[in-house]
Amino acid sequence: MKLKKIFFGVLDSLLKLCESKNSLKVLGFISIIESIFFPIPPDLFLIPIALTKKYKWLFLGVFTTITSVCGGFIGYLIGAFFWDVIGSYIIQIYDADEKIDSLKLLFNNHGWMIILIAGLTPLPYKIFTIASGFLSLNIFIFIVCSILSRGLRFISIAYLVSKYGEKGVSFIKEHFNLLAIILLFFLIGIGYVFIFNK
Repeated sequence: MKLKKIFFGVLDSLLKLCESKNSLKVLGFISIIESIFFPIPPDLFLIPIALTKKYKWLFLGVFTTITSVCGGFIGYLIGAFFWDVIGSYIIQIYDADEKIDSLKLLFNNHGWMIILIAGLTPLPYKIFTIASGFLSLNIFIFIVCSILSRGLRFISIAYLVSKYGEKGVSFIKEHFNLLAIILLFFLIGIGYVFIFNK
């Protein structure tokens, strides 16, 4: 109970910072650590900053994408070189340690698609960044798919919130999963076009 109180106290403080002059730094920091271990998605910090309209929506979307992918790259390195030291412990926090064998099979057959799904949907992206490094997914594929999926997610959210304000926020809340699925099929379609037209 005490831990829960501390957690939400920290969250409230971070959300208040989103309204300050340090809002961009907070967003960047959260975007990086969320890709490594932090449980709260950057969307919760991106939305209030986009509502203030202090920054252009495209800048916010791209900024969040870049910092998130940078965090993902760090997660990849942790999985590749520091699995025993820290990577496996982060995976255990999310009860995914027993699923590594299943992930290995999925990565071998559909590696690029898994990263697209993880980057675009509410699935914990950090599990897949660390697992990608541990399972030696091609780093180029990892980065490209991360940029595409995270970019579509954060740029779309920044645009909707900036253009439609509170209505945009309500729309995202009500239809987030549907939006994620539509964008995901769009990305997968592009991926197949490139793969089968080599």
